[in-house]
Amino acid sequence: MSYWNNAFRTALMGSVAAVVMAAQPAAAQTKTFNIPAQDAATAIPAFVKQSGLQVLATASDLQGIQTNAVSGSLTNDAALNQLIANTGLTLKTNDGTSAVIVRASAAEPVAEADPQEVVVVGMRKSLRDALDVKRRNTGIVEAISSKDIGALPDVTIAETLNRLPGVMATRDRGNDSQASIRGLGARMVLGTVNGREVASSEPDRNVRWEVYPSEVISGASVYKSSEAKLISGGISGTVDLQTIRPLDYKGPNFVLRAGPVYYDGGSAFPDYDGMGYRASASLVHRFSDQFAAVVGLTSQVQKNGYESVQGWGYNSGGNNGAVIAGDATKYNTPWGAQAEAKRLKESRIGASLGLQYRPSDNFQLSYDLLYSDIKIDELQDQAWYGDGAWGNWDGGNLSNYVDGATASGHAPVINSNGDVVAASVAWAGDKSVVARYTEDKTLIVQGLNGKWTTEHWTVSADASYSKAQRYNLWAANEFAYWPSLMTYDFRGKPVITVSSAPEDNVQTAQGGQTSLGAVTDELGAIHLDAERHFDSGFFKSVLFGARVSDRTKALGSLDGTVSPIIGALPDYLLSSYSFKNFDIPTILTGNFGALATHLYGTSFDIDPKTTPITDRVKEKVAEAYVEGTYATTLGGIPVDGNIGVRFLDVDADSAGTSTIAGDWYEATPGNWVQAMITTPATGGTSYSKVLPSATARLDFGNGQYLKLSAAKVISRPPLNDMIITRQISSTAPYTGASGNPYLKPFEATQIDISYENYFNKDALFAISAYHKDVSNFVGYATRQETINGNVYTLTSPVNSAKGGRIDGVELTYQSSFGFIGLDKFGIYSNYAYVDSDLTEMSAGLPLNGLARDTAAVDFWYSDHGIDARLGTKYHSEYTAIYGWDDSQLIRVRPETTMDFSISYQINPTIQVRFQANNLLDTPLRTYNDNEPDRLGRYDLYGKRYLLDLTFKY
Repeated sequence: MSYWNNAFRTALMGSVAAVVMAAQPAAAQTKTFNIPAQDAATAIPAFVKQSGLQVLATASDLQGIQTNAVSGSLTNDAALNQLIANTGLTLKTNDGTSAVIVRASAAEPVAEADPQEVVVVGMRKSLRDALDVKRRNTGIVEAISSKDIGALPDVTIAETLNRLPGVMATRDRGNDSQASIRGLGARMVLGTVNGREVASSEPDRNVRWEVYPSEVISGASVYKSSEAKLISGGISGTVDLQTIRPLDYKGPNFVLRAGPVYYDGGSAFPDYDGMGYRASASLVHRFSDQFAAVVGLTSQVQKNGYESVQGWGYNSGGNNGAVIAGDATKYNTPWGAQAEAKRLKESRIGASLGLQYRPSDNFQLSYDLLYSDIKIDELQDQAWYGDGAWGNWDGGNLSNYVDGATASGHAPVINSNGDVVAASVAWAGDKSVVARYTEDKTLIVQGLNGKWTTEHWTVSADASYSKAQRYNLWAANEFAYWPSLMTYDFRGKPVITVSSAPEDNVQTAQGGQTSLGAVTDELGAIHLDAERHFDSGFFKSVLFGARVSDRTKALGSLDGTVSPIIGALPDYLLSSYSFKNFDIPTILTGNFGALATHLYGTSFDIDPKTTPITDRVKEKVAEAYVEGTYATTLGGIPVDGNIGVRFLDVDADSAGTSTIAGDWYEATPGNWVQAMITTPATGGTSYSKVLPSATARLDFGNGQYLKLSAAKVISRPPLNDMIITRQISSTAPYTGASGNPYLKPFEATQIDISYENYFNKDALFAISAYHKDVSNFVGYATRQETINGNVYTLTSPVNSAKGGRIDGVELTYQSSFGFIGLDKFGIYSNYAYVDSDLTEMSAGLPLNGLARDTAAVDFWYSDHGIDARLGTKYHSEYTAIYGWDDSQLIRVRPETTMDFSISYQINPTIQVRFQANNLLDTPLRTYNDNEPDRLGRYDLYGKRYLLDLTFKY
């Protein structure tokens, strides 16, 4: 099978080598102009026709530039200055009959009122470039820009995305990871690289943005509104990462960066080493004016540890029981809890390649590749508390609670919901687990694009292929003892105490466990489009396009157990230590391999790549679209935008297994097991959608715009939810659990409006509002399906029969403090509010990914080679999926995080940078079942410090 693809997002007019038109000398004459805001490549010819002035400009300088609207009776000089004001273009020469326009970065330094403004670099330049991208788009877009390799002030692109308005990144192992946009979770965000949909090593479709180091990214765009030319799939938004185009690149040719990284979260752990490093090297070489290449290499070793206490949920069903002597009232009790110390070593190598060939003004060919290989080796010291004595199934552990209350002198504490949140329990187990988790994931993303231009046509052909793989193994040594008294208290920071410390007791060997997992994802696509440009009329261009893609997601898992070969564990194999942040019993640890050999006679040396692949989802997508770009005036106000429609056809098929629980039989004397009959199962769905869209941008002059957008959008269902694999009963009542290969896509009709005021080169005030009518969102509930002639009630992912709305407002303000005489200082800030009547189907939880309030405030300083930033990010409470199972919904408590970075350009070639992240040591705190007293997770990741040196040439 061949895999080809891509969506080439917008047809650029960069094929024009020069605009040269003869004119009559008439610099001082007043003429009537009517030029809407548009791409510079079409605006300059329009100006030439209306002014009669000869204008010279290279295609590379005009590429990606959006000019201002010009209307009314003006002189040529005034009209030209208005056309290119604050666009990044500058007037190099103008003798009244001819003019030369170049990019500001290419212009020779000239005397200005503020000579320090001639060259702006570093963080301030990136902020300006991002504003320029946002302003040029007729839709609602957030942008990140870095023209120099490695100039972004963050370690991964996930950290940068997290500071954008309406964007929120979840934390995993202390690092920002997946992103939600505008109140919709990561499963409804479409991730692309250079406009191409990419494979993912996650079981669903989610992109883990920390996979992409900032060194290989030149910019990113978050498309919040939609238009026909964008690949369908992002209800909440589309995040597109851009890599460097070497012929268009104007930064340093060679960049080398390296330095240490230290995490202090595991400083209380024995033999903890939190010191790692990051290193990268990039080379851009122009072989000729027609051919150039960029090559990048990155390497990272991250060593971090963190402390965590986690709850296992509550027995809150009909079979809970009494916990107080003489009181028959049934209360909800926790199943158990665990403390965990994780010591992680993550090694990553990455490579990037970009080739660009432009033999003529009419043709160019480009190829780009990203490769990443991440290996995780994680040692886990865990303690599991409860061992069945906490959960009190049907009152079976009443005596444990009564004896515990008598021994401690404290009765259980019960909240208003009937949950036991603090109690003492007799003879509850304290099981120690010394485990090891390994993970190896690789990603390759590549694409080939050819573009041809004529006087009126731009034609593009694009082929892409990406592949992601992940293989993981968890193996555990387990041993236990049973203290006479154990106390837990989940009010505030969790507390667990025991009557005698683990190291003072004989540890009894328990059965060990292994768990293997595998994910592979391949995605190929072909994308063709053709754009017809018009010299006059309402429509400036019409874009026609088609895209086909072929994707296969495959999953596998295998769990196993191993029996101990000894009864009690020798003391010399174990040592103990205490947590720094939690009041819990001492944690036992030991050499993982030595423990496995003594306990089970094995080394757990299992190759995760042997994991059997049992589940597959194949998805074929065919799309066609047409989009017209227009420019006109409305009541004397220049208006431009686009109108289009995208046609979508999807075929998805799932192959897995169906397991029926059969009869019980005695496998060995006294050992009864249930027969499981497994057979292949298949299923699938197909659907077609019509997705219209329109945008309009009104230019009120002086950098003020009003943007309007309306669109029908979809997100295809998570691929792991579409797996048919099921486990069902053999007799009535017919029940079971399964995936759902018949899921329909999430759908939404959305309206966006945004007022944007670019009142200075560094400055923006924007307010955006949006409304989404959402239907078919996916959650976990029950559905009916006929299997083997019997109607089964299956717990599975389903489409909600009830729709709902999402409404939000976003505010952005950024500016230097020049208005108070502090031009080198500035602020970047945003606030977003989201409201929705949608809820998940589990426990009435608010919609996954919806935080009502998010805010970011960055204060920056940029001058004399110094770039400094102090940034704070806040989010209110929200629902999240924790782990690889979409049914594992939790509530994340509010968080405020703070980061600091500073860099100093010692000379034109050498820069030093320091970063400190999570300065407030903000914990990750979650709870279960939408009940705040039901402990989910309480993780303390600690701080991260980075120091590196950059050499640029």
